[in-house]
Amino acid sequence: MVSLRPKPVKEGPLSKSKQARHVGKVVRHVKVHPRGICSNQQTAFTPEWYECRSAIKEALRCYRRLLSDKDYRESISKDHGMGLERGKPSGIGQHMRLAKLVRCLGKWVNTAKQIGCVAGIEVGDGFHWRGELCIVGLHSEFRKGIDCITSLNGSKIWATSIVDSGRYDSCTRKVSSDEFTYCGEGENPSFCGFKKLKDQKLVGGNRALMNNMIDRKPVRVIRRFDNIGNTNESGYKFVYEGLYQVNHCWKEIRMDSGKYVYKFNLVKLEDHLQYEPQWKVNNVRTRRYH
Repeated sequence: MVSLRPKPVKEGPLSKSKQARHVGKVVRHVKVHPRGICSNQQTAFTPEWYECRSAIKEALRCYRRLLSDKDYRESISKDHGMGLERGKPSGIGQHMRLAKLVRCLGKWVNTAKQIGCVAGIEVGDGFHWRGELCIVGLHSEFRKGIDCITSLNGSKIWATSIVDSGRYDSCTRKVSSDEFTYCGEGENPSFCGFKKLKDQKLVGGNRALMNNMIDRKPVRVIRRFDNIGNTNESGYKFVYEGLYQVNHCWKEIRMDSGKYVYKFNLVKLEDHLQYEPQWKVNNVRTRRYH
């Protein structure tokens, strides 16, 4: 869970960021700090990057048409042997089905998991649903907040992205608009029901974030914002906030449960590092199909 939710860029999905100024195929990023303008870097995007962005826009259009047009959805389902829907579609299950249909149509983009920036995606881009994050390659998990990638021999795991959807309660203190504390996964009181809570363990996504800190690998951060411009029908949207570095990790006791949880301090990378290809990791399992 994130202690601070800075104001996002209020714009449509994949629209031009107000923090970026396009000149031909060059994007100029201006980062503003309390003391004023800190940097004025230029990042050149390749023609392939723009082709990928166009493919992403088409994938999103397809996803949203499938969501709103039942006849089209049933037609595509029939063509690909998926069978008709049972009952009224809703929730995560519906969006997992929509993502699968988009994949059947061959419209998934960035199909290999990766650390670092994602081709065709800019900081500040907005998305309506978790399924959209999956089909464009930002975050492939529909339920988990931490998405991971493993080495080919399975000996190491890193986090590729995290989604702050407001599902965890947190009392961490505010640091700055570019720095926040993220609560580790597992043993969430809001979803355990009558199950007895236990201490969080340093496994799965928690171990992955720890390895990101040790190996100095960045993680993509996506946040959910409620009641802002251009949201979905439920009144929220997800915004890609950029690459962050895990600087510190510690354990502390939750006041409400008395159990240990892991917390991670994340700091946003400088603008000129947001689109660097240097973060890529070789010899990893990249398949992300569900």
